[in-house]
Amino acid sequence: MKTIITLMLCATTCFTEAAVKRVSDGKLKALITGEFEHHDGIDGGLPFWIYGGKSLRKGKEYPLIIALHGRRNNVKPGSVFKPQSMATCWTKESDYKKRPCFVIQPYYPPKSGWKEDQEGLIKTIQFAFENLPIDRSRVYLTGFSNGGQGTLMMLAAKPEWFAGALTISGPTKVEEVVGKIKAPIWMWVGEKDFDLNKVGRVTEIAEALKASGHPIRFNVVPGAGHACHSKAYGNRQVHEWLFDQNLK
Repeated sequence: MKTIITLMLCATTCFTEAAVKRVSDGKLKALITGEFEHHDGIDGGLPFWIYGGKSLRKGKEYPLIIALHGRRNNVKPGSVFKPQSMATCWTKESDYKKRPCFVIQPYYPPKSGWKEDQEGLIKTIQFAFENLPIDRSRVYLTGFSNGGQGTLMMLAAKPEWFAGALTISGPTKVEEVVGKIKAPIWMWVGEKDFDLNKVGRVTEIAEALKASGHPIRFNVVPGAGHACHSKAYGNRQVHEWLFDQNLK
């Protein structure tokens, strides 16, 4: 009798775990429509937008791009944050045919930040890893402004996750980055991004990384201020470089 009860409990547990996996797969599978679709987020995670093209083939793994936005100080609580250029630039038809992938843009509550919500970001990325056919050797991270800072911090927190990264106008402390990140990185900043001396601080990080032997590219956009992201995200060479990065 004891053996029968044990077998029944095991069967119930195994069924529950399998059922959860199937439901999770189904939820994300339903969001792969060829458009940006919204997910309210899992417990402890963040809400996010997700894109996957209709042309993605079953049984094949694809790269993942995580796109981090800047500050959300002037929005109403509870509002849905729309996909931004750091996410949509990867899905243009002519580019997507050459470089198909999944794109996820998480977003945090108003007046928060990627430092404060790093654990939520980690859980969100883990959820994607578990429920999408992702090529784990080609996971990329990018961000603008506070998202650039969040990118650097996430590269340091989970250096084994990411094959490459792109940051725009987003500095952090040098000691939080140098010697702690592994992924090749391409950093951009505007020549006239004087708010909180971002041009100086981004340059300091770039030079420190280069001096340490880290693989880095660095662009200062002539005449540009803080919002120089279109120069990076609209650059086909940047797209090609990022997708060339591989953990294998």
